[in-house]
Amino acid sequence: MKAILATIFLCLALFVDISQEIATCIRTGNAKELAKHFGTNIDLTLAGKEDMYSKAQAEQIMRGFFQKNPPLQFRLTHQPAGSGASQYGIGTYLSTQHKQFRIYFVIRRIGNQEFLQQLSIEPEKSTH
Repeated sequence: MKAILATIFLCLALFVDISQEIATCIRTGNAKELAKHFGTNIDLTLAGKEDMYSKAQAEQIMRGFFQKNPPLQFRLTHQPAGSGASQYGIGTYLSTQHKQFRIYFVIRRIGNQEFLQQLSIEPEKSTH
């Protein structure tokens, strides 16, 4: 029983570590480092346009997003949650132009490897 609990705790700790690395990449606007967490392909949604992209294509798209919307702040509002081989996180991104975005991501574990399977960036609806 202790071994099972230790394994579950270790798996959750690993997901938290990768989510913090992903959050740091987003917070700093670093598309190159973020892409290191992509699988071969990633399901990327940006402003309502969803598609499956290669790692290189998704890195270019994210670089363009960060150039157009330089980061001012990123905060994980929901730490990785879920069970089994997938975990998700949700955060709020604020650009230097004071545009606010909701970021949702899914981390997938296959064997001992973790990667971003899905990344969605949508503008927050204005409350004004």
